[in-house]
Amino acid sequence: MKRLEIKNRELIKERILEYFDTSDDLKLSYRLHCILMLIQDSKLSCDDVAQLHGTTPQTIARWIHAFNITNGDISVLKDKDKSGRRPRVQESPLNIISDVLKKSPQNYGINAQRWEGQSLSTLLKDKFRIDLKVRQCQRIMKSLGAANKKGRNWVNNPAE
Repeated sequence: MKRLEIKNRELIKERILEYFDTSDDLKLSYRLHCILMLIQDSKLSCDDVAQLHGTTPQTIARWIHAFNITNGDISVLKDKDKSGRRPRVQESPLNIISDVLKKSPQNYGINAQRWEGQSLSTLLKDKFRIDLKVRQCQRIMKSLGAANKKGRNWVNNPAE
């Protein structure tokens, strides 16, 4: 069979590697694949696999070392939970905001066809005593699937 040629190799490689970074499961699969390559082909070194996968040999060696210490426990290759700033909006206010966004602004006496950051911020402050800035409301709306772009029909049914 004729060898197939991949056009834009570097661009495609970069996109694939970026895709592996999109979720923890994909990162784990990527790491396991690197180790599996070393297991399958004893002629390959950490340098070879690192070059193929766009990472450093030290990173692959670190994965193998952690893998060996735990006798092959796959969970050691998962990313650890990273501590960070607690979210300003906790779970119960998010539930309130989600319920509010499921209804039309007119249900709350707001003269608007769709939710916007300003109207949501004002309503939350006046009715629920939740003080959020406009930009934060816009971010929350986006995360809940209620994008604030004109022309999108999401007023009564944001992503649930």
